Amino acid sequence: MFNNSSKVAVSQTEIWLDGRNISRSGGTGIYYYASNHRSAIEKIGLQTAWLLEDTTGLPTYPTFQRAIRSICSYPSPISTASFQSQWGKAYLSHDLYRIAHLHYRTHGRILKLRPAIPPSIMHWTCPLPTLIEGCRNIVTIHDLIPLTHPDLTGIDGTRFYHLIKNLIENSVEFVAISETVRQQMLKFFSLSERQITTLYQPVEFDDGILEEIKNAPRIAPPDSFIFYGRVENRKNIERLLTAHALSQTNTPLAIIGPYGDDEPDCSPKGPTSTIIRLPWSKRLSLLRTLLEAKALLFPSLAEGFGIPIIEAMSLGTPVLTSKGGATEEIAGGAAYLCSPTGDITELVQGISYFDTLSPEEKKSIIQKGYERAKFFSTLHYTEKLKEFYFM
Repeated sequence: MFNNSSKVAVSQTEIWLDGRNISRSGGTGIYYYASNHRSAIEKIGLQTAWLLEDTTGLPTYPTFQRAIRSICSYPSPISTASFQSQWGKAYLSHDLYRIAHLHYRTHGRILKLRPAIPPSIMHWTCPLPTLIEGCRNIVTIHDLIPLTHPDLTGIDGTRFYHLIKNLIENSVEFVAISETVRQQMLKFFSLSERQITTLYQPVEFDDGILEEIKNAPRIAPPDSFIFYGRVENRKNIERLLTAHALSQTNTPLAIIGPYGDDEPDCSPKGPTSTIIRLPWSKRLSLLRTLLEAKALLFPSLAEGFGIPIIEAMSLGTPVLTSKGGATEEIAGGAAYLCSPTGDITELVQGISYFDTLSPEEKKSIIQKGYERAKFFSTLHYTEKLKEFYFM
């Protein structure tokens, strides 16, 4: 059964975070979540460490040896001594996450780790088929799209469901990054209300970062429309392109990001439609494009949070996004909402609306965005995080 008695005093606490995504090139949504979460933990005076499976220059197990270890439920031991990785203090277990996935695929069971000295809290930044014994395990759930919209992702919904169910059976606690995701968890799984907590992601740009953004190399014309993120059908890309053409706007649309589970056709859908397709860009240049954009167009079909919405509002850029679900929740009344399906007229009208905004209307929208963005400040997040860990 779920037991919350493992909460400990601040002075005793070291919190480990999995490094499953922290070393991935280019950075993913979970990469930024993990990095920001670690910074927030340290802001409340706690020690952190990454649990890494490999680092540059350290060998991995051969495929055959990895398979044998997974079948025999024999993961590599976690190093007893920490080392300084490029992301901060870390412990190493060779091939940990690959072995864990092979073990789960073979046995259908969570791989249990037994470090010589476990942390006070192990916070997994996404669901993984491994846990640490002797400490409090917390798992962040970013979305339930494999269950709510299985046609929009390449993730196996059945395997995903059983992994979450097995984690629940192993008495973990969950963090949902939006109330939408929390309610979906309560709908799909048998768990108590107190076993899952909503902790919204922090989004904030301090003065130093803002100056770097303003001076970053420009990759798209100012006053363009912008969409950024993984470019896949879940993001409603082809519908967005069609609406852009139907609006007959002369404002270019920059679509920035790598392809995801599929590759929608990003060609213009009309003779007056100008599309700028950038598969990838450096983070600061991306944010400069967002800062200088006429509006963010984000009519996604399914999200767990929708971080571009708050990043745009934080930078003073108007936002168009989808009615319903996490996108409407995160926008909090400060965005132009349209239906992501059905009659495309709403999306066309939204694009035209931002094309013809008066200076007074634009100023009002930007101010509403700034006010909404304050809710996602680092200070607000650290206060909620400390309360979650220790109160």
